[in-house]
Amino acid sequence: MYKNRKFNKTSKSGSGVKTSGAAENKRPLNSIDENASVKFARTSVTADTSTKRTQLGTTTATVVAADVCVSEVPKENSDELVPASQELTQRYLSQRSAIASTLGRTTQPRNASGRQPNNFFELVLTRAGVLLDEADNFVLSCDHVSFVNKFRDIFAKSGKSENIEMFKNGLSEALSPKCKYCLKLLSGCTISVSGQESVYQSQESMIVNFLMVDFLRDAVVEVLLKKISEAAGQRTPLFLANGTVPLLPLLISQLRYVSKSHNKLIFERISEIFKKASESSKQDLLVNAEFFLDASKHDDFVQMLLENLSSTKDLFTVSSMQALTNLSLGRSMQEQLQHRILDHIKEDGFNNTALPLMINFLLKSLIEASDDEISELVTTIRQVLVLRLNTSLERSTQLEVFNFLEQALVRSKKFYIIWQKLLSSLPGSQFRSLDFLILLLLIHIKEDNYMYIENILRRRIKLEHITVDIFIEMKSNYAAVLEQHTPTLMQLMYDFLREKNKIVGNFAKASYGILFQICETIQRGILKRLLQLTCDKSTQSLTNLALELLRDLQRKYRAEIQNWGTILMPLLDRLSEMSLSQTRLAMEIVCSIAFPPPPLSECTVLQDQLDMLLKKQIINHSVHVKKQGIIGSVQLIDCMARIEDTIIEHDDFNTSYSNASSLPDGRGKMAANFIMLVESAAVHCPESLALFYDELASSCMCMPSERDSCTQLDKPYLIWLCDVMTFYFQNSFVAEHSPTNTFGINLTYQKCINTIEDTMDESEVPPIAINIAELVLKPGTNSSTSILVLAPLFNLVRSLHLQRYQGSLEQINALLGCAIILPSFFDESNTDAIFYDYDEQVQKRILDIYFHCVNWMRETVSSFSTQQEEMIRCKVLQRLSDLINTEDKVRLLLDKAPADYIPPQAQFITSNAVTSEKIEARGRPVSSTKLTQPKPQQNDKDFNSETIIFNDTHVVNTTNGGDITVKLANIGRSKGIENKKKFDVLYGPRELYRQMDSDIMLILREELVLQYPLPANDIGKRIGLLEFRFILNDLVCKLESITGAQKFQSEQPLQHVAKPEYFMYDLSKFLQSIMKSMSRLSTEINKQLEEVNRVYSNGDLFTTEFNYVKACFNMCVRLLAVFFSWPQFNDGNTTAKLLKDSLFVILDESIRSNFRKKPLEEITAAAFELMLNYELAIVDLKTAVYLHDLLKILKRFSSKCSNRSNGSNLEQRKALLEKQEKDIRGLCKKCLQRKWYGYDGLAERGAICNMYLDILVKGFLKNSDFKRLSSILRALLDECKHLKGKDNALKSFPNFKKANFPLLFRGLCETTVGYLCELVNKSATYREDKMKMWEKSCELFNMLLEIVKSLDVPRNFQLFLKYAHIYLKMLLQHGLQVVDQKLRNDPERVSEFLKNLQTVTRFLHNLCCHSKALRNTAIIGQIPALRETVETLVFRVKALMTANKCSSVFTMGNLKNKDLHGDEILTQSSLGNGESQHDSEEDIPDDDDSVDETVLDQDATPSTRINSAGSSTNTNNRSKSSSRSKCF
Repeated sequence: MYKNRKFNKTSKSGSGVKTSGAAENKRPLNSIDENASVKFARTSVTADTSTKRTQLGTTTATVVAADVCVSEVPKENSDELVPASQELTQRYLSQRSAIASTLGRTTQPRNASGRQPNNFFELVLTRAGVLLDEADNFVLSCDHVSFVNKFRDIFAKSGKSENIEMFKNGLSEALSPKCKYCLKLLSGCTISVSGQESVYQSQESMIVNFLMVDFLRDAVVEVLLKKISEAAGQRTPLFLANGTVPLLPLLISQLRYVSKSHNKLIFERISEIFKKASESSKQDLLVNAEFFLDASKHDDFVQMLLENLSSTKDLFTVSSMQALTNLSLGRSMQEQLQHRILDHIKEDGFNNTALPLMINFLLKSLIEASDDEISELVTTIRQVLVLRLNTSLERSTQLEVFNFLEQALVRSKKFYIIWQKLLSSLPGSQFRSLDFLILLLLIHIKEDNYMYIENILRRRIKLEHITVDIFIEMKSNYAAVLEQHTPTLMQLMYDFLREKNKIVGNFAKASYGILFQICETIQRGILKRLLQLTCDKSTQSLTNLALELLRDLQRKYRAEIQNWGTILMPLLDRLSEMSLSQTRLAMEIVCSIAFPPPPLSECTVLQDQLDMLLKKQIINHSVHVKKQGIIGSVQLIDCMARIEDTIIEHDDFNTSYSNASSLPDGRGKMAANFIMLVESAAVHCPESLALFYDELASSCMCMPSERDSCTQLDKPYLIWLCDVMTFYFQNSFVAEHSPTNTFGINLTYQKCINTIEDTMDESEVPPIAINIAELVLKPGTNSSTSILVLAPLFNLVRSLHLQRYQGSLEQINALLGCAIILPSFFDESNTDAIFYDYDEQVQKRILDIYFHCVNWMRETVSSFSTQQEEMIRCKVLQRLSDLINTEDKVRLLLDKAPADYIPPQAQFITSNAVTSEKIEARGRPVSSTKLTQPKPQQNDKDFNSETIIFNDTHVVNTTNGGDITVKLANIGRSKGIENKKKFDVLYGPRELYRQMDSDIMLILREELVLQYPLPANDIGKRIGLLEFRFILNDLVCKLESITGAQKFQSEQPLQHVAKPEYFMYDLSKFLQSIMKSMSRLSTEINKQLEEVNRVYSNGDLFTTEFNYVKACFNMCVRLLAVFFSWPQFNDGNTTAKLLKDSLFVILDESIRSNFRKKPLEEITAAAFELMLNYELAIVDLKTAVYLHDLLKILKRFSSKCSNRSNGSNLEQRKALLEKQEKDIRGLCKKCLQRKWYGYDGLAERGAICNMYLDILVKGFLKNSDFKRLSSILRALLDECKHLKGKDNALKSFPNFKKANFPLLFRGLCETTVGYLCELVNKSATYREDKMKMWEKSCELFNMLLEIVKSLDVPRNFQLFLKYAHIYLKMLLQHGLQVVDQKLRNDPERVSEFLKNLQTVTRFLHNLCCHSKALRNTAIIGQIPALRETVETLVFRVKALMTANKCSSVFTMGNLKNKDLHGDEILTQSSLGNGESQHDSEEDIPDDDDSVDETVLDQDATPSTRINSAGSSTNTNNRSKSSSRSKCF
């Protein structure tokens, strides 16, 4: 399209000469590759000029531009060079081709415009070879240096002095915004060198060339400043190039070349200009200040800004902050700006957009700053970020802020370390979500520091400085940053889940739920991490925990989990390795995804997998696999059948279905068919059938009518199942015939409490009875009639009736009071006849009858306690009284039972491995119709928990692994004294019964009579002390199963509550009733104490009736403590209302109305004061410990509220917390100063007593400072001198004898070291004399040493060595720096300190020698690490002395080997050979609290740490870090 184009058809010769024909016959144009890189070309000259140049045949190498200007060339429109018919785009390409080809043929730069220069300025430029009118730039024929030389020569020839003014005027005129040369002068030039076809664009402007001429420089600068002044003074900014290019920034940028030589002039003129400039011009001047001002004037310029910009909003804009960051400012100016920035951030209306740049400005001085300056900088930056918490931050702003921080942390090691130390020593009340994120960032930057930072977080979680609320704050402020660091956070939560400390473990568990709720982007990652945990074979408890977390997430977030359902399919592959309780959890999760409630879509992939798997399992020959199949099938059946939104109506009460085939098609019919399939597979095994019925009952127990989040069972399915199971029960276990004698045992109808008045037809009472004795003595061949199936089947029947008839059991209420077929001697008091008249096998069967009778009565009491009819409630109370009496009878019978007798199976969820040394909680997984659903078993394989092991008919020998008070060796034949009534432990290890339903809490509505025994006329109308204790004991057991609060001893097996949140909500409604009873019990106790003048050893305090009063009061306190320890109360808003309502109802009625509209913190404070008043009613040690726990929990709730308070309210809350802490310490002190007695009137002693005392000691010493510790130690020093004999006790603390004194001594050592750690952490902000804390701590250790010397107790030696070693390591890392500073100013003070320290180190040396001679392995293992620490300390002290020129006062030598008595040890074996002797007759609780490891190795990386023998005996616990200090 280009080759046929004709150029210059209408061109005219400027000189009147006719154009030569050679112009038309010139060579073709060079082709242009449009895809190649484009070079800047000269503007095409006119055709006339080209023709003229061709005619003249010019061959001169150079032509002065002024000569060319003589010829007049008329202007032509460039459009005339291209045919008018072409499109605009083609026309542009044609013009571009013409320009390129013309420039390519041109060998000489000329002024192609053909016009005369208008002034001297233009004349000089044209003579220097500048094409003035070419394109958008000036075109130079040479490089800038050559041009400047040529320009200088031309200017010099024309007369320098007289023409400078002319040039200045011309330049000023050219820089006028309306002049076409203005933009060309200020923008880059085009370089077109003669003889070269390439043309390139230079970045240097023409002004730069002028400034390179020394005699023109001042004039040019003057013109520029003048133009800058004019442009800056305009109200509206001036623009060039049709309003696209601002003028002022271009003018300012020219000054950067003379900023050094003219710095004073430029600064003075710019300062004047700035004062008169418009707002937009001020911003331009500020943004470009780094270019036109010399670094020496930056401080002056910023000072001028501060004086002229009164508003910080104008000063700290986004652009200005970037400019200020680029300026080179002095320290004082930076500090001044920092203060202004902080003030600006605090202002209302601050825009967070500039926050990242402000942070970057603050970080500018990081490299050259000293340690103190960096510390101040860290504090400042944190203060800035904390101020902006809870304000809206854009995602980009969040990322930029942390990106600048990350760069600074990577760039400066000191910055990293100081920030890490700050977060380690930060007070707990000031720890925010920002600090948590910074710690995650520190781990991300330096993964080797993971363990150290993990310890920081672990310590703060233990101290409850960090709760899950921090993640909510994190999400609202830094969601984008949180998502970035999710992998690190997940790894931390994984490690915390493995932590043995309950607070840390509960934090990790709650964190998964909170993070899943608030961060949708990491939901998949959380599920994958939990799935990974389920495959962790290291510990079964971790698998249980992961499954429970998945189950809880699935229940709360069904829709979200449904989207990720297929991720959880690997759970099916892991079933073969799971226990039965784990199988239940896993199958509940998977089945809920396969068959979700409508309208969620079903997962057909999982449905097919489950169908194949379960059908194989239920026909498997392995008992364990078959039971897994039954449990999984029940979960699948329940999920299939739950499709209804409404409960069954009255119209459906009379509806019936003959069989499963008659049910309507749908998921309900599928569930019914699956029931028939499982039942046919389990019909030959009574245990499997009982398990199936119990599991079905568990799935039916939840009443969705009262739970908004649940769906109902399919109505036709429920009606059919209820009729079928009722028919099965009636045919198998309801007898209407007269029983016959069996094995010579006379069987009769007994315990019938039904009367004629109870029936509609008064003429006849239906002669029905529950056939227990016959089925035990003469079991049938049919599994469906096995006695083992009785209780599970009735459990299922009553569950279905409650569902079908809207909570009414009217159809089966005759079973509550009907007779039971029992031996005629069942209630006789002479138990000896049972065992002397029958052989051993018959004795066992008779005992089985008693157990099955108890289980039946437990089922009926649990079932009918929900009914409201007066008649039914009376019968429930009568049956409850009968139940308690029968259990007492069983307790006596077990004492005389055969040694190998094993109670009949009551719980059918069995363990994987059959062992004869483990036994699980009694009872079935049954829960309330309205209140609960059974919770899957915690951990069948965990040897620390209660488990059940069964063979085909009976459980094997059993023991409770956690009960240290009962020995299995004596389980068969115990002394008679052991069978006395136990008031603190209700059940023995062989008393395994069915689990009561949580519905029994409804019995608490009845009136309580504080009498023992309950009068006969009150039975059936009121409850007595026995009934009250029975109910509370069961509720406490359920609570401890939910909260994991059973920490002292396994007094009774744990139970299973499938939906803990339902149970907690229901129990909260009965707290008021419990508090009323507790108040009455407290009044009765105080009344009795006043009668004996509070002499706690008085015999009147140990009567049977008063012991029951004390036991009931203990249960009330224990229930409240365990209830409020529920971990979910720490989850934030999810349970906030339940917590507030629960605290409100326990308040006294006289003050309750005043707190109805009060906030949670005030209600908590009132509850704290109320519970503290019950201190006077405490008469046993166990109750004291639980009251202490309850007060600690209430204080924690107040602490959470305080963290959310502001201003003066915050100060009030802090004062309240201090008071509560003081009250708790006072309670512990009073408890320790009392002598405690058991229910038998003997002094408390033993391992359990020591556990309780250990808790009270820690509460008494908590947060004690050096002053308080010193006073305690002084008092103990005097009393320890009298603690010589075995039975002697301390006067101040009468429960401590020589045997358990190490308990108190350990608490004192821990508190001393712990408080020193706290002071070291605060040393950065510690303004007082730092030497004083080391002197005081050394003084305390000398006092501890005196106590050790006064009591010859090996356990004390070991404890002192351990904590003294920690103290020496802390001194090495933190104390010697302080000693070095004081040595220069106060050497006598340092000398005294070192002398006191020497006393400790010398004793440690003697102790090591003494222990090696005695071969005390407990201490010998710590000697190498201690020796290394002491040697390092000696050499460090010597170096310190030498550095301060006082080495002459320091002498070093070898110490003699002496024992603790000062006698020299001649040989290592002279003192004996044997194991270390322990004279402690009582067990001391293990040392479970570690010192703050973060203090010991703040600057060391975890990779350099080496575990020593002196650190911890538990090498698997990751919370225990190395005991070696960094100096090794």
